[in-house]
Amino acid sequence: MAKFSFSCFCKESQSITGRQDIMKRLIILVLWVVCMLALLVGCSSQENEIGDIDNHTPIALLDDAVVYNYIDDDGALVIGRYVLSSKRQSDIVSVEEFYISSGKPTVIDNSVILPVTLNTNEHKLLMVNADSDTSEMIFSEFNSYPMDAVSVMNTDIYMLSTMKDDVATATYIRKYNENTGDMDICIEKQFTDNTGEQITTFACSNENIYVLVNNMGAENDVYIEIYDDKKYDLLGKLYFDSELRNFVSNNGIVEFYCFDSYIYIRNFSDYGAIGEIENNQIKTFLNLPSLRMAYNGKNTQDNYYGFFVRNGRELYLLDVYSDTLYEINLDLSQDESIRNAISDGNNICISILDERDTESFTTKKTIIVDFNELKEKAYQTK
Repeated sequence: MAKFSFSCFCKESQSITGRQDIMKRLIILVLWVVCMLALLVGCSSQENEIGDIDNHTPIALLDDAVVYNYIDDDGALVIGRYVLSSKRQSDIVSVEEFYISSGKPTVIDNSVILPVTLNTNEHKLLMVNADSDTSEMIFSEFNSYPMDAVSVMNTDIYMLSTMKDDVATATYIRKYNENTGDMDICIEKQFTDNTGEQITTFACSNENIYVLVNNMGAENDVYIEIYDDKKYDLLGKLYFDSELRNFVSNNGIVEFYCFDSYIYIRNFSDYGAIGEIENNQIKTFLNLPSLRMAYNGKNTQDNYYGFFVRNGRELYLLDVYSDTLYEINLDLSQDESIRNAISDGNNICISILDERDTESFTTKKTIIVDFNELKEKAYQTK
């Protein structure tokens, strides 16, 4: 009996030991898989980062390059590009006596067009070619009003400017003439202190020009006029709902963009709003403080449009084909937030702010993410 019992005990002990070995192997295998997944996620995140331009501001996302700008120690505006495939960075042009660049840059092929105002009141339209790392000033004039805006339609460049004399102020949209190097007037409006119409901003979309008009003689009424891009005939008007009308009338407009059947608009109080066009009315779709658009200077008709909350962690994707809004909360630490974002219609380039640096507000990292990848992590809000 003793021998039999001893034999049974040995077999049970061997069985337990075997199970323990198997469990150890399984645990090691699981830990190895977890480590490899973590490593892969880490590598994927690192592959999306562009560390070389963290101290610069991305202004345009091209096929294989990010065009950026920054202010150097002498106060000049420097514009350069970072090539994604070769990871090569180069400054292209330095604009001395720089004062302000209020308009968003636009893109034709691999050239970026940017309005620049000098402290001498000289207004320049600067074209930077990211293929050849060259730049040229394609238009220049002296103007007392510092704010310019540009937009493109196919390969045509349009520009909004303001001229003031002793009698009235004229606001006009002009088209750049490649043959003469001049700006040909397309749409013009004049106003005095109390009467007339003012073009406050404009945008090109769907082969039309959308002009935001402030009517001085009608209790500061505001609306959008739509013109064709050939003869500049007035095709119709769009009117804001009450929420957007107050939004536009009371705070002034710093950014305006049209896409598909939507508009994006941001005022000087840094409130951003998305409006949906239905018949001849613009209805509020989303209205949030610090809501910014991931601007696409190519002005193409895209499937997705990106938005973000500046100094927040929220990203929004608007699918214009299904009229669906998605929200994504970026996985950021308490010391990180979104500083800026731009788009090319397929990807979004995001600058992450280091909030611990309260003096210089430096960018901690810059990443590029595919819209489809973001959508997989998003949830529908509208």
